[in-house]
Amino acid sequence: MKLLRLRSTNQKFKTLEFNEGLSIVAGLQKTDDTKESINSIGKSLSLKMVHFMLGASFNSKEDKKLKDYLSSYGLFYLELEHNDKEYIIEKDFNNSKYYINNEKINSKEYREKLNEIFSQQNSKISFRQLLNCFARRYGETYYTNSLTQQGRPLEDYQQRFINLLLLGVDTSLVEEKYQVKEKLSKLESASKAIKGYEKELDKNNLKDLQDEINNLINKKENFIIAESYGELKKQADKLTSTINELRNNRFFLEQRLEKKDGILKDSGNINIDIGQIESIYNEAKFFFEKDVYKRLKDAQCFHNSLIENRKNRLFSETKELRLKIKEVSNNIKINSTQRDYILKDLDDKGALEEYNSITERIKTLELEVQHLKKYETILHDFKKDKSKLTIQNTQITEKSILYLEAQKNYLDVLEDKFRNIVKRFYDNHGGSLKIKDTKDAKYLFDILANIPKDAGQAVGEVKLFCYDILLYQLNKDLLSFMAHDGCIFSEMDSRQKSTILKIILELTKENDLQYFLNIGQNTLNEILDSEDKINILSSEEKKRVKGAVILELYDKNSENWLFGESFS
Repeated sequence: MKLLRLRSTNQKFKTLEFNEGLSIVAGLQKTDDTKESINSIGKSLSLKMVHFMLGASFNSKEDKKLKDYLSSYGLFYLELEHNDKEYIIEKDFNNSKYYINNEKINSKEYREKLNEIFSQQNSKISFRQLLNCFARRYGETYYTNSLTQQGRPLEDYQQRFINLLLLGVDTSLVEEKYQVKEKLSKLESASKAIKGYEKELDKNNLKDLQDEINNLINKKENFIIAESYGELKKQADKLTSTINELRNNRFFLEQRLEKKDGILKDSGNINIDIGQIESIYNEAKFFFEKDVYKRLKDAQCFHNSLIENRKNRLFSETKELRLKIKEVSNNIKINSTQRDYILKDLDDKGALEEYNSITERIKTLELEVQHLKKYETILHDFKKDKSKLTIQNTQITEKSILYLEAQKNYLDVLEDKFRNIVKRFYDNHGGSLKIKDTKDAKYLFDILANIPKDAGQAVGEVKLFCYDILLYQLNKDLLSFMAHDGCIFSEMDSRQKSTILKIILELTKENDLQYFLNIGQNTLNEILDSEDKINILSSEEKKRVKGAVILELYDKNSENWLFGESFS
């Protein structure tokens, strides 16, 4: 892969025209004001933008803030070449679409398309993972350890797997180990439920339950139910229904009797006040004159006669109701007595409910036995699977030990290559690179890169750089592109910084390698070593470094920054 150009429709953006070999973005200081800084002017963002154009995710808080800014900035274009074919990638960060040579591709398919372009479809490493390995960008955990190129925790399986693969280790055993460990992990997750099954099995003895079932079946088979049981049961049920109807009838009769007794009590011999009638009559006479005439005495007698007749009728009705209530109560008593005799007879002859109860108990116990047998099978399978996987795990560990023994010569050569790179930085220390079997990790092998601490300062950064160079030397044809962020120089002395550039200049000259780097002014000055204090780079190499600067960003005024403005 060769980067050609990174540009934007926004005229403020500083276009990056990449060189064939080394390309440098330099952050320079124009002002003498020490408060001004060349940080945040876009050096690190230049490499990040390459990653984002090539499908990187905006994971960190800072990256998400950048995405919000880019969404309204303008269109971006990354031009690159691979296998003699040019590609133009267009991206509007306001949406999820990408365009490759005018072909619209959604974000889900974009990474797969990159795998296709860079021939990684059938590879165990994706293009994105490959780019992360050879072009560490600033932030997250990319520079915390030699093995964290994917920005993942150090113990991450996939990240470790990629490193082992790039180091030339046979990963078939690693994959087997991972699969076995994953299965063991799932079994471990299920162990809580399995322990519950064990408790159930301990609490309930299957043989005891089966004995109880057999006893109940025997009791059921020998259970005698009288032939007349069914008929007697029907009679008892019918009598119960009759008794309930009679009780309801008696209740309504008693309510009617209570009501009529109240009316009868209120019905006395009420005489009409003759004076009142006369007064009413006189009023009527005033209006109707001689047409209305009635003797007051006759009216009084007529009223009393009505009252007496009503009382006699009520008395007769209450008497009749009492007789009916007595009759109903007597019928209730008769039916209740008959039912009691039948129920006693049923108890003496063996109840159907008991028979049904035995049947239901058998069903319950059989279901419980079924569950316990299921638990027993699961527990058996669990122990068998765990034992089988544990054996496989042990066998894989044994194979890994044998593999390392068989690959001793290759691993020694691998370590020597690493040491040769390290010796470029430290005269008396070559460090070490060991591939060792782990105690029981998913990734099977540990990668132990080491430079003694007494070798000097910036051991971590130097080790990281040497490891990255080793991976390139082992996989030159995979990508032919490398990049580092300027943060790698943060703890290094002038000799170490210059040595890095010397190694890069040699690699880009001798190989088809494109290397991209961002760098600050102080580091650049130390590398160029104008006073020849350290004499690491030749004058020709210094000239090449100067010529490799494709973009200069300045601290003074934001228009001199990568985006031509501040977005922080």
